[in-house]
Amino acid sequence: MGGCDKSKVFFYVLKDYVYICSGNKHFSPLVFHFSSIMKRISLLVIFFLPLLVMAKGREDTRLVVITIDGLRWQEVFTGADEELINDTKQVRDTAELRRKFWRDTPEQRREVLMPFVWNTIAKQGVLVGNRNKNSVMQVANKTNISYPGYSEMMTGMVDEAIKDNDPVNNMHRNVLEVANQDQRYAGSVVMYGSWKSTRFAIHNEAAGIPASVSYEAPVAKKQTSRLKLVERMMEGMPHYWRSEHFDAFTYAYALETLMNDHPKVMWISFGDTDEWAHSRNYNLYLDATNYTDAFIRDLYEACESDRFYRGKTTYIITCDHGRGFGKDWSDHGSRTKGSEATWFMAFGKGVQPLGETVNNGPFYTKQFAATIAKVLGIDFTPESGEQLQSLPLGK
Repeated sequence: MGGCDKSKVFFYVLKDYVYICSGNKHFSPLVFHFSSIMKRISLLVIFFLPLLVMAKGREDTRLVVITIDGLRWQEVFTGADEELINDTKQVRDTAELRRKFWRDTPEQRREVLMPFVWNTIAKQGVLVGNRNKNSVMQVANKTNISYPGYSEMMTGMVDEAIKDNDPVNNMHRNVLEVANQDQRYAGSVVMYGSWKSTRFAIHNEAAGIPASVSYEAPVAKKQTSRLKLVERMMEGMPHYWRSEHFDAFTYAYALETLMNDHPKVMWISFGDTDEWAHSRNYNLYLDATNYTDAFIRDLYEACESDRFYRGKTTYIITCDHGRGFGKDWSDHGSRTKGSEATWFMAFGKGVQPLGETVNNGPFYTKQFAATIAKVLGIDFTPESGEQLQSLPLGK
């Protein structure tokens, strides 16, 4: 075994011993018993590897939150409503709408209306809220309107003083704000919404969360040519609703920002379903439901084709309130029966494929914040002090 070259430091193994050669002084090899070292290393690996994997898993979590304003559980779980689809006062062309969305069974109708939900999410994730199967979810607030619903959703509590939809800053701490204060997600939380008041529900400026709603410019760090084109297109479109733009622009802003900025947490808030329902336009309400399903599919497929998100992303989807029945289907509020009913779905990382749940609940919209906290591995307690369980994720 002679000596070692002074200019090099290396080791070799011979008969269960490790010989470490050093260029210091005159090369006497340092000898360690190989088996003893390997046993110690193996024990360290066995002990620490699960902890390292768990930490890495939490660090790598990405979350896409999607809300669909005022989409009824009835359409989500049973598809087009027979009474409404034949109402000539609310449907421009009943024959055409029936061709597109009417089928013999509720299962067929919901699948043709929301194919991504029922062909992918239902197989890979979990769905809550089909009251026909005694799966119950609802808002805890008594208003059954949008701003209080979003506030409840993100703060994990009900503030009875919040009773209207005015775009005023919510002074309660919310779960996205807490996520943005965590070193793993700091500076990597973004929000896009169609309706003006949504960003105020999370007081995004105080929370340090970039957000764009209504006719505001996109907040992406990388202002790509596509974003500029979409912004120009929105400027050239009629501002049909005073405080809300069409969901296609929310979708385009969100998709481009996800692909270029790679935020770890994004809230995407769609609103066309609520606007067309208030207009008592059932055909456009169904169309909006159908193309929102397609938007969700596109967002999912784009993320799962991107190394930053692939296999690391959880997707959770809900609504802010429900709607009434029959002639009251277009309305919601404290006096509209049925408009307290909401629903929830989740799929992706950390979600087990439970499918459509039955005989469970009641769950509440205020549990949505706890669900976000669980997915991201952050500590969040609502200002009310009430510790809430996550909505079902299968774990």
